[in-house]
Amino acid sequence: MEILSPAGSFDALCAAVNHGADAVYVGGTRFSARRGAQNFSDEELALAVDYCHVRGVKLYVCCNTLMKETELSSVMEFIHYLYAIGVDALIIQDLGLLTRVRRELPDMPVHASTQMTVTNSDGVNLLADLGAKRVVLAREVTKQELASICRNVQTEIEYFVHGALCISYSGQCLMSSLLGTRSGNRGGCAQPCRLPYTLLSDGKPVTPKQGILCPKDLCLADRVQELRDLGVTSLKIEGRMKSPEYVAMVTGVYKQAVTVGISDAEIGDMLKFFSRGGSCYGYFDGCTYGSMMDPVGDNKIASTLPVLEKKKRQVPAFLSLTAKVGEALSLSMTAETGETVTVWGDGCEEARVRATEKERMEEQLKKLGETPFYAKEIEILVFGNVAVPVKALNALRRQAAEELETLIVKQYKRTPVERDAVEQAGVTKSRALSLCAEVATEEQLRAVADCGIRRVYVPEFLWHLAHLVEEPILAFAPLYQEGQALLADDAEAVCVQNLGQFSEACGKEIVAGHRLNVTNSETVEKLAALGAGRVVLSPELNTKGILAVSRHTSVPLEVIAYGRLPLMLLKNCVIKSSGKCGGEATCGAKDFALLDRKGETFPVVPTKCGNVIYNAKPIYMADRLREVQELGVDSLRMSFTVEDYDSVCRVVLAYQEALAGKKVPAPAGDFTRGHFYRGMQ
Repeated sequence: MEILSPAGSFDALCAAVNHGADAVYVGGTRFSARRGAQNFSDEELALAVDYCHVRGVKLYVCCNTLMKETELSSVMEFIHYLYAIGVDALIIQDLGLLTRVRRELPDMPVHASTQMTVTNSDGVNLLADLGAKRVVLAREVTKQELASICRNVQTEIEYFVHGALCISYSGQCLMSSLLGTRSGNRGGCAQPCRLPYTLLSDGKPVTPKQGILCPKDLCLADRVQELRDLGVTSLKIEGRMKSPEYVAMVTGVYKQAVTVGISDAEIGDMLKFFSRGGSCYGYFDGCTYGSMMDPVGDNKIASTLPVLEKKKRQVPAFLSLTAKVGEALSLSMTAETGETVTVWGDGCEEARVRATEKERMEEQLKKLGETPFYAKEIEILVFGNVAVPVKALNALRRQAAEELETLIVKQYKRTPVERDAVEQAGVTKSRALSLCAEVATEEQLRAVADCGIRRVYVPEFLWHLAHLVEEPILAFAPLYQEGQALLADDAEAVCVQNLGQFSEACGKEIVAGHRLNVTNSETVEKLAALGAGRVVLSPELNTKGILAVSRHTSVPLEVIAYGRLPLMLLKNCVIKSSGKCGGEATCGAKDFALLDRKGETFPVVPTKCGNVIYNAKPIYMADRLREVQELGVDSLRMSFTVEDYDSVCRVVLAYQEALAGKKVPAPAGDFTRGHFYRGMQ
């Protein structure tokens, strides 16, 4: 079982390698989901991959952000460089980028990032079919779900075991992006979840201002044997923003836990060094709500950092020295993995007084301290009464070590593959723009039906009323856990929100939803190949980004032009964690919201002991619809969440009038333009 450690700098990489990591994951200065880390230049990445390989460690590079249309060429140039220098695998979030890599570099291993929000075996198997060698599961996957997934897939499974927990499903958080343009999907998360909030119930405060969205850190050091038994391939440690000392300590603890076992006291010593509000098992045993939260923001950092034992990772080598009077001194050096080099020195002379003793020769050959090797066995063959100068032995030893290191790293290098110079041609097509709606309540469904909206996204719990509209589309929940059934038998059209839902949608009219984070035409085309007849673009795209995608695909496109966007998707219910849950019978009976330090109010909607947190303000573009019409999309969605009947009718009427060419004023209340004019960073 692999110990996979983080490194945000070269010092942290060395710390991980020297304290027992089997693999290290890093990011370059571009396209990495940890822009705030020091990260690695291209030159440092070449040094890092060699440093790891000669010591028997793998290096994975993160290209785990969403890619804009204009970035596809430059990111592929970077990936071709990574391919040539011998990187062991890429960690990728963007489906279009995964597709491009498999097409241009079919033998480059790809790991699907946790940002792809994979929670079931259907998602894993789909990604395997698309070329992923490994899938990093969502942190919210429980032990029971993990066991089922591992039984039902052949793909390598990676699972987070230590470090910071996001309260939202990774890849499903827009909070930092929409509140301040720093997108978590682009590596710039400003961590608004760590700020204090007040929980409101029907507009009244029911908690003090506190870290309602702040989980404790994850620690599964005492559960690694269970993970091994389940069939997990790799144990992932979070922390590319952490210090080399942190990386060294945590890596060492997990290596010990995997190899010989770990005591509670040793785990406790590690957690004293750094843990947020203590620690928890995350979702491994299921959601434990308040017990996994750190509402007071009680960071536990040792006042005096422990002095860590300096370690130097060396791999075994076998040395064979031959010394024969009248012939050149030779030294062969063989790595444990079989690579061998032989170097020669000057001719050996007969000793005038006293021959060089074998013990003396062996003593000099053992001095490999500054190299990646240690002498596991030394064979010395002496023929005749030879005198071997110490200087000659030292020179041969250094030369052999250097050549063996070069030989080892060379075998990981790949022959560069010529870039695909053919870029996708622009698409010209006639698009008839239409309106559609998404509803969350029966009242909203009846309102859009009464207003004449034909195509409507209807959630499962309202599907018995789907006959109220002409073209109902069953809106799947944002994701499904392992073993959870999809009730889609009588739906002719469905909206898929997660890769793990495509198998259930087979044979139906498919809309690929906005939670699939579509930001480029490569992703659009791949979703179309999977059966999607319409694709909803990411709400993080601005007008330029939308236009760039629409010009490179003929697949029908949709954008969300009205509504409160979901900022976070939570498996943990902040209402229950705050002790304000009235039980299943009263769930949804009250209106809950979070109040931030600026006075903004974010609706909190329960979802079977989880939550969706919505933006404080709805997107409104009816008064700018002419500009939206020029983006080349086919459909505009009005997404309703907390609106009543009359509010829905007013919004629909405004958009209908705007689409008919009438001038529509901006609304009187608070609203936002979303990312239409600013976009994600």
